[in-house]
Amino acid sequence: MLLIAGSVTTLMLHAQDGKQMAFSLNGKIDDIGEPGKVILMYSADGKRQSDTVELKSGAFSFSGNINKPHQAIIIVQKDSDNPRMRFGMGYGNEIIGKDGTSFYLDEGAITIKGKTIKDASISGSAAQKDYAALQKAKQPVTDKLKAISDELKKYAADREGEQYKSVMDKLMKTQKENAPIETAFIKAHPDSWVSWNQVIGKSIISDPKATKAQYMQMNPKFRNSEEGKQFEERLETAFKTAVGAVAPNFTQDNTEGTPVSLASLKGKYVLIDFWASWCGPCRAENPNVKLAYEKYKSKNFEILAVSLDEKKDAWVKAIADDGLPWLHVSDLKGWKNVVAQLYNVRAVPQNWLIDPNGVIIASNLRGKELEEELSKALQ
Repeated sequence: MLLIAGSVTTLMLHAQDGKQMAFSLNGKIDDIGEPGKVILMYSADGKRQSDTVELKSGAFSFSGNINKPHQAIIIVQKDSDNPRMRFGMGYGNEIIGKDGTSFYLDEGAITIKGKTIKDASISGSAAQKDYAALQKAKQPVTDKLKAISDELKKYAADREGEQYKSVMDKLMKTQKENAPIETAFIKAHPDSWVSWNQVIGKSIISDPKATKAQYMQMNPKFRNSEEGKQFEERLETAFKTAVGAVAPNFTQDNTEGTPVSLASLKGKYVLIDFWASWCGPCRAENPNVKLAYEKYKSKNFEILAVSLDEKKDAWVKAIADDGLPWLHVSDLKGWKNVVAQLYNVRAVPQNWLIDPNGVIIASNLRGKELEEELSKALQ
């Protein structure tokens, strides 16, 4: 473990001074019996990077330069595969729909070897050892999530039914079991790129106090980096939208071009709900939001939905198709929506519940959680 931490710290220093790190990746799997390609994908500096090589008798190789270790995905694309067929990622970051795996692309020589990429062993990457250790620690939770997901499929035909909602509620509560595992890993691996990415890679900072504690445990070389300074700015914003803070006021136009402000709703319980017409999880969550709205709209409760759409027609159509009778606003700037930036929204759906004084009392409520929170508040 000390050797791993030492090598990871060395990589970190390279990243801080802007130097590029060379990597080579050589793989060998069983012959797939037809022509095919291997695709390597990762994100660097907010941009998707992709490289493709021929798969020859099960062998493939990549080489290049990176500015730091990156979590990557590698998949096999057979010539006979439908080019429109996409792949997904499961609860344990396993690849679904393709032969592939997620791993850490690191400096030096990396080897992937096995019957398939999905089941292959990966060696040569210091960060990968840490990543594998974290995934192993989370495996019991991953297994539970898979079982609950399979159970959920039985009731998918009636997503507004009580059985579906109950299982969905169990799924969301089980997902939270990963948090203490990740916290313990970060504390035990303050020099690891995997820990660092766990901290700064959060799309939603729901508990800024806990996240700051994780951040402060990291090696100062991480925290003093440009990424560290940028994340500190995100943390500062997160504290301004944390439970107990006064929700930042904003004004945006509704579908008819009339300005609507959050301040105009003072005196009511308000759910600020960030969503978009193109967001599948948002649309799937709308029935739960509707139930809460119908139950509490006559009890001093309102919803102010902020759309991250860019096309007005799609936005208006989604409101009509899903039957969403509450207040809607947008500046039609997509992810650059001014209010989304004010609240540091990097993922949707995302929401905040505020009391009649404008104080945030809860955030990121899903499924039955919104009804439960409103029930407590409106007793």
